[in-house]
Amino acid sequence: MWGRINSMQFLNEFQIITIIGLIILVGIILPHFLPDIKGRRGEKRTNDVLSYLPSDEYTILYNVMLQTDRRISQIDYIVVSLYGIFVIEVKNYQGWITGTERSNQWTQTIYKKKSHFMNPIYQNYGHMKAVQKLLNNQSVPIFPIVVFAGNAELKINIQKSRVVKLNYLIPTIQELSTTQVMSEYQMNNIVSLILNSNIDSDEAKQRHIDEINQKKDAVRAGICPRCGGELVRRNGKYGEFIGCSNFPRCRYTQKI
Repeated sequence: MWGRINSMQFLNEFQIITIIGLIILVGIILPHFLPDIKGRRGEKRTNDVLSYLPSDEYTILYNVMLQTDRRISQIDYIVVSLYGIFVIEVKNYQGWITGTERSNQWTQTIYKKKSHFMNPIYQNYGHMKAVQKLLNNQSVPIFPIVVFAGNAELKINIQKSRVVKLNYLIPTIQELSTTQVMSEYQMNNIVSLILNSNIDSDEAKQRHIDEINQKKDAVRAGICPRCGGELVRRNGKYGEFIGCSNFPRCRYTQKI
């Protein structure tokens, strides 16, 4: 009987240890996958919203990678329409989002905890220029739009750029779709051009990731990722930050 009791105690202890081990393992692994899970959720919601656009007037291209010079631009959505091209950057954030059109970084605040991310307007401007270069400066209007698909509260100071919550994406596109600028034939030609230029190989995707990591490594080494100049600490209106020593020729900054 004592043998049975000891066996049961051993099993209970083993189960407890196993459960604790699983909890620790989930705690280690989950943070690595959480951004991807959130990103996919935001993408699905955006897909659902964009599906309401009439397919005879709008063609939706998703996750496009374009090579320009030595850089690769990964674009969340390109919507080619009879009225122009919409280049859409999707962010799936929670909490308060603060920033301005000209600030290099924006801030996310959740329960007083702050984190910074690249100004999505600048990010999407680079995507728009990649599309312009691909079109070889054809006279087709390109409209960059930044969309927040999560439950973020936007407290941003924006004058000209289009930064909207997901529920305003379709109204924004419709508001800009006032004048037909191309035929359906021209629209299909542009779609074909983008699809044929899309880099979908694993090697290209890895190269894009490597480019991002190289920029981070440069900043950690005190080197400006834009011009190669020396990064120096400066004091500004909103506190201490890192800036390029080649200012004003190079205006790269990063908050500390």
